Amino acid sequence: MKVGIFLARMQPLHNAHLWLIDKALEENDKVLIVLGSENKVDMLRNPYNITLRKKMLRECYDTKKNRKLSVMTLPDWSMESDTDSDKIWGRYLYYNVVAKIGQKRFSIYYSDDVKYLDSWFKDTEVYEYITYRTFERAKMFEGLSATKIRNAFINKDVSYVEKYCPPSVVSRFDELASYYDVVSKNPKQDFSME
Repeated sequence: MKVGIFLARMQPLHNAHLWLIDKALEENDKVLIVLGSENKVDMLRNPYNITLRKKMLRECYDTKKNRKLSVMTLPDWSMESDTDSDKIWGRYLYYNVVAKIGQKRFSIYYSDDVKYLDSWFKDTEVYEYITYRTFERAKMFEGLSATKIRNAFINKDVSYVEKYCPPSVVSRFDELASYYDVVSKNPKQDFSME
């Protein structure tokens, strides 16, 4: 069975995420969305909880596509700036995905520089089982990022969010903006698991 994997935090979900998910849905029998940073909330880069992020994602797809999609949450075990253990992170991701999908081989859909994937998987025992499907988000969506969406919340820029986010985010503009405003004034600090 062909399985596509898409890893993202979706803080919040935006159209570049959906484009990659749709690409994975076209090319695979099943698609697993790995929602990262499950254990992080109320932070500048991770303001929204996992339940809300999952709900906004599921609302974007009809019943047929939702049957083809699985969603798995994955806690962070280190801080984002910790790159000393990238290979350990790659194995952590790989073995959690394999446990969920029940097979060793999959394609990973990614919209940033391939060097990040290589830093996780290259020169490890899992590398041969993973196919990279990379896309240059900056060329397709004018450099769209969740950071820009969160900035639009702070700036009350509804038109930017309407342009780059699905209805499941746009319809929650006031709620998401208000919550992020509170978080941005007193954010929790990033942390590593003990």
